[in-house]
Amino acid sequence: MKKIFIDTDIIISYTKGYAAVLKELIKEQKDRQIELFINPVVIAEFFTDKSLKNEKRYRLAEEFFHNFSVLPINKQVGIVAGELLRNNTTVAIGDALIAATCLSDNLLLLTNNQKDFQKVRGLKFFN
Repeated sequence: MKKIFIDTDIIISYTKGYAAVLKELIKEQKDRQIELFINPVVIAEFFTDKSLKNEKRYRLAEEFFHNFSVLPINKQVGIVAGELLRNNTTVAIGDALIAATCLSDNLLLLTNNQKDFQKVRGLKFFN
């Protein structure tokens, strides 16, 4: 079974009516063909959206996130993220934590921002 980490940009695009690929992946997950993952970084980045001050939108967003398994940011992920930042492999802590989660849990990364992760050795993308 493919295990795919969904980057924040894909979720944002999906909620704005784009990223039809995510709709298909959610369907495939319901058919138990794949498994979709995020971590707290994705949740935090998504919930910075000012439109979520609207209570209805906020509730819908919370419900939407039930489509994903949430992986913790543990000691190993922190160490790997630190190494990525120290070696200038990534420049943003959020991207480092996302890449480290994918590396630590052997996940494919679905993102529209592959350039932000191109220096990360061993990171595999879902296309």
